[in-house]
Amino acid sequence: MRLIIPVLLNCFLVLGVYLIDKYTPAKKLPYWAKQTIIGILFGCVSAFASSYGVQWLGTVVNVRDAAPLSAGLIFGAPAGIISGLIGGLYRWFSVYWGGGMYTRIACSIATILAGFMAAGLRKLMFDNKKPTWGYGICIAVVCEVIHMILIFLTNMDNSSQAFEFVKGATAPMMLGNSVAVGISIILVSLF
Repeated sequence: MRLIIPVLLNCFLVLGVYLIDKYTPAKKLPYWAKQTIIGILFGCVSAFASSYGVQWLGTVVNVRDAAPLSAGLIFGAPAGIISGLIGGLYRWFSVYWGGGMYTRIACSIATILAGFMAAGLRKLMFDNKKPTWGYGICIAVVCEVIHMILIFLTNMDNSSQAFEFVKGATAPMMLGNSVAVGISIILVSLF
């Protein structure tokens, strides 16, 4: 239940930013100013989602990767990269205020990669346009698969514990991130 809050926050931010950009004078802002503002906003959502994780089968599950994916796929490549960098750096330093040390490297890299992946896909695969919700869901699932592989790669010295983390986190993180990205794209396409 607690995971729903960051998912909804991501969806409402996507819708809010989209409507503000479409129907207010903010649409006249320069491209780089918009991308920077959007990147910072979604980076903050990624950081919030990181802190608002849920204990699940011995690991902490969150939807941190949904914000950079949403920013990059819906609003533009620079926004996705900025958001991913903010979310990844926040995760890296979160060990100083209670974040888990075991997956620190994997989670930080995965969040940064989510931003770059969304940016690259929007630019190269979708011709700088928003993808459909089906593509968004598939991209979120693939992103989480990469995230889980990174947990194995960065913890090869203790593969049994890494397997327990991956076993506990894969399904809820895939579901949460794909729902957040999919619903966000659906909301934008409705408006």
